[in-house]
Amino acid sequence: MHAHGPQARRLPGMADVMAEMPGVWRRLLAAHVPDRMGRCTGCRTANGSGERWPCTLHRISTEARRLHDLRLGQSVEA
Repeated sequence: MHAHGPQARRLPGMADVMAEMPGVWRRLLAAHVPDRMGRCTGCRTANGSGERWPCTLHRISTEARRLHDLRLGQSVEA
């Protein structure tokens, strides 16, 4: 992850919570994609600028998907 400081510590916790909400992280991953300038389309502001992609929500959602898949695999193995 590219975040530093307190935000970096929150990302895994939020991803852990969101891992149990596949509908949420799937919608976020679909909405937070890069535009042709490398900015996040889901984070675009009224003036057209947005956070550089991958944005924080995309990174959290990606980690949530990874955790979800990991847990799913563990439950199948059990």
